[in-house]
Amino acid sequence: MKQPNRNDNPWKAAALTSAIGIDLVVCLLAGYWLGDWLSHMLGGQLWLLGGFLLGLVSAIISIYFMIKQYGGL
Repeated sequence: MKQPNRNDNPWKAAALTSAIGIDLVVCLLAGYWLGDWLSHMLGGQLWLLGGFLLGLVSAIISIYFMIKQYGGL
């Protein structure tokens, strides 16, 4: 019979899932805000897209390290 793993905690999994969602939203909003600010300062819509993509990349990197540290990757 398989022994239960002490690290299998549903609350830990729920907390990690919530933290991933919050991190994604915060990074995307920060990138959008930065791109919008740069668009107003320098003109053009490419700054908005660049800021949004920068936020997306930073969110992916942040989520990767979060899962690596707390998820046991």
